[in-house]
Parts: sequence; structure tokens; C-alpha cells
Amino acid sequence: MFGSAGCNALCEGLKTNEMIKTLSLCYCGIDQGGARALFEVLIFQKSKMEELILTGNSLRNEGAKMVLNGVSIAKELKKIYLADNQFNEEESMLNAIK
Repeated sequence: MFGSAGCNALCEGLKTNEMIKTLSLCYCGIDQGGARALFEVLIFQKSKMEELILTGNSLRNEGAKMVLNGVSIAKELKKIYLADNQFNEEESMLNAIK
């Protein structure tokens, strides 16, 4: 588990990567702080990422909404896995999922 700082460092290298199609960061301890870094990876214009697996982290509502905002911008992403990320069914969260 590498938490926000580790996620930020990883994402700094990933956010200009044009080759990765699938990225799995399951159970890595990513929290709301790491969500901003993931957002930056998702909005990279030349990204070819098609699948992002974030199962089992601690994004909570605010982090999940940040990631989903990036998903709405991502051009190539086809699948995202957000199970077990400690978010709930608040109206704003459900709207972000829609």
C-alpha cells in the first residue's frame, strides 16, 4: 500500500504515458488525496487507457467523484472498477455515477 504520496508519485509518471491500456491499482490504499492524481492521469489527451481497476481503495465520496469526473473526460476509457471504495449513496454521489 502506498497511500496518497505514493499514488501522486506514480501518477506523475503515468499522466503522460501513451502506452498503458489497463492499469490495476487494487487495494493500494489510495484515498481522496490520491484521487486528484488519478484525475490527471485520466484527462491526459493522448492516453490510450481502456481499463482502470481501483477496487478496494479508500476513495470515499469525494475521491470517487473526482475520479469519475476524470472518467467523463477520458477519451479511450471503456471500463472502471470502483467496488469497495467506501462511498455511499448520497444524491451527489449517485449523480456522479450517472
